[in-house]
Amino acid sequence: MTGKTTKKNGKPSRSSTSTKSGGKGGGKPKKTAAKTGRKRSSRKVFSKLWVMLMAAATGLTAITLVWALSLSPVDTLSTDIATIDKPVSAPAPTSSPQSVSRPAPTQPAKVASLKTPAPANHVRARIAPDAAPPPPSHRQGLVYEVFDTELLEQQVKEVDLALVQTIMELNLDPRSVRHLDIQMKTRNGQKYHTQSLAIGLDRDARSFEQTLRRNLELWVHNAELRQINGGPGKQELRISLLNLPTHTLFLEEHARKPLPPPSPAQPGTGPRLVVVIDDLGENVHQARELAALSFPVTFAVLPNISKSREVARIGAAAGRDVLLHQPMEPLDYPHRADPGPGALFVGMEDEQILRILRNNLAQVPQAIGINNHMGSRFTADESGMSTVLQELKRRDLFFLDSLTTGDSVADEQARKIGLEHLRRHIFLDNIPNVQAILFQLRKAEQLAHNQGQVIAIGHPYPETLEALKLWERERDQRINVVSLGSLLSRQSLAER
Repeated sequence: MTGKTTKKNGKPSRSSTSTKSGGKGGGKPKKTAAKTGRKRSSRKVFSKLWVMLMAAATGLTAITLVWALSLSPVDTLSTDIATIDKPVSAPAPTSSPQSVSRPAPTQPAKVASLKTPAPANHVRARIAPDAAPPPPSHRQGLVYEVFDTELLEQQVKEVDLALVQTIMELNLDPRSVRHLDIQMKTRNGQKYHTQSLAIGLDRDARSFEQTLRRNLELWVHNAELRQINGGPGKQELRISLLNLPTHTLFLEEHARKPLPPPSPAQPGTGPRLVVVIDDLGENVHQARELAALSFPVTFAVLPNISKSREVARIGAAAGRDVLLHQPMEPLDYPHRADPGPGALFVGMEDEQILRILRNNLAQVPQAIGINNHMGSRFTADESGMSTVLQELKRRDLFFLDSLTTGDSVADEQARKIGLEHLRRHIFLDNIPNVQAILFQLRKAEQLAHNQGQVIAIGHPYPETLEALKLWERERDQRINVVSLGSLLSRQSLAER
């Protein structure tokens, strides 16, 4: 019967209607279904192939991008110091004995924050703006000057860094820190400063002492901090290095109101302060801003830099003194610092020294003298310095010793030949932070009151320029900021 199922050999089977469907009339549907199945199968295979091809193409693109990114140069400094003049880092002249066997110096790491413990030599560091300090890092910063590791003054400077760090961590008003006295002393032939400071606090003195003690441990080796006197609202702390007292701090829990500004000094009278900016020669805009300051800034221009001649012209046109910032060999060349092109090296023949020096002077014809860029090794070499200073005397130029080593022979050699020379007293921007630089400027002011004249050296950091602009408005008007040349007597030292 149609539509019913019957059993055949114990197995179910369809009725006649189902059987006819497999006959002549039902053949076409079977053939059509097979074709349809083959088409669907081919479409599935094609779709799978297409997906596989697209996946392969995507993977290949990703691999290519990763490979390209891994080859792309990454400027690790651009986010931190993109606007500053970078130090010259080029190998020494091929004619130098040192340049034959020594490898090129490695690129310095990213700039360290002030939270980093200070290394033995001067490195550039940065104060982080946040109150909470990050973990200490051991990365070194950009090297602008390299110092003798035995210099006692270097350790005094590290104490200053710890002190500035403490002031900023506690958000104290920098104007509440007053330099009461600064003295220049000598130990084993090394000169160093001792300081007395009054610090106004907006909190208890114990908090300040604990923070300072922690920062001293981070920054300074073998510094001793102890309380001398204590009383309600006032405490006295003393910091010693190698059993030598270097800093006396008077802590005032209720800060006194700032005194009214003193009357300005009469021109030609009172203490004198000179500001020298080293490492110029790359940034024309900064040169113009320095020239526009209301007080004179001495331009120390590096040779063989892209804008050296233009920067020197800008300084001279503004009536500023110009120096050749002569590169000289540092102690740890080439491991950590390279003085750059046009440098003088220990072991050079006199003729080579003179050829390089004369070529550099020709690039800065406005120079009234020279000072050393780095040079902690070369300025300690009697033979090389004698050759340099003799040439300066012949040209009626003078030498400013940046004093990057306590072993410098510049003073002795200059006196022998009757050449006028000067010496740096303070570096302004060991840490390029505006408040830290203002701290150094106030220190320079007090030192000028004590000894009559001071030479302070800074570098072309944006922070240094900003600090100078602030100091321009609030500086001690009893101090005359003068040109470097005004300190010269133009008489030979031998006749004094």
